[in-house]
Parts: sequence; structure tokens; C-alpha cells
Amino acid sequence: MQINTEPFGAIEIHEEDVITFPEGIPGFEELRRFTLLSMGEGFVNFFWLQSLERPEICFVVTDPFVIYNGYEVKLEDADVEFLGITSPDTVLTLVVVVIPEDPRDIRVNLKAPLIINVEKKLGKQVLQQDESLPIRYYLNR
Repeated sequence: MQINTEPFGAIEIHEEDVITFPEGIPGFEELRRFTLLSMGEGFVNFFWLQSLERPEICFVVTDPFVIYNGYEVKLEDADVEFLGITSPDTVLTLVVVVIPEDPRDIRVNLKAPLIINVEKKLGKQVLQQDESLPIRYYLNR
């Protein structure tokens, strides 16, 4: 399928690359279908999470394990069941990057990662109970 995105223009998306968030993403609950796009060679750990329903909505996401030493995600049994996770090898964990005007304030929310079952193409944002995880973890400080 072809979609017209605001940041990239027209792009071709294969159905097997569609990730469904059955509950949406908090603040964007009405959006359920996304795809991950590469940012290119210089940004190996950063991706675009592009909405397929609203072409102007695109999140920058990254791998929290690369940017935060000792990062751990604990999933409740209900979340494991909801996402159909049968093995840790099928899980992709990402966090949303906030990019304000001042680049010194670029940050991620480590408290609410996006958990994606890459086999079933199902995702969910999962609030972590670990009080030591920051909601605002600044990348440039």
C-alpha cells in the first residue's frame, strides 16, 4: 500500500510491516496502525514510528537499552498475554524521543516504553512500576 506522509512524502508500505496498537498510544488512542521506518545509516538506533491513519503523525523512537545502562522492562502477565509474547526474542522495546526547540532538552520517557511483538506485529505502551525510571531522561546532559 502507498501512504502519503507529511515528513517523507509518498512511501510504499507492505502489509507485513504494519504494527497494530489495539489500544492506540496514550494521547493518540484513535491511531492504531503504524510502521517503523529507518532514519538511515547515521542513526542506527533511532527510527520513525509513522502513523498510517494520520500522515502528519510520526514519532521518533529509539532503543532504551542503548541509551540507558541497566535498563529493564517488567511486563505484567496480562500484557504478555495481550501481546501474545511467547519468547523474549520476539520483543522489540522502544521509547519515544521528545525533540523540543533546544537540542539540549532532547529526552525520552523511560517510564512508558513501547513494547512490540515483532512476530504478531502487535504493540502497546506499557507503564513501568519501577520508580527509579525517569519520565524525562535527557540525552544531551
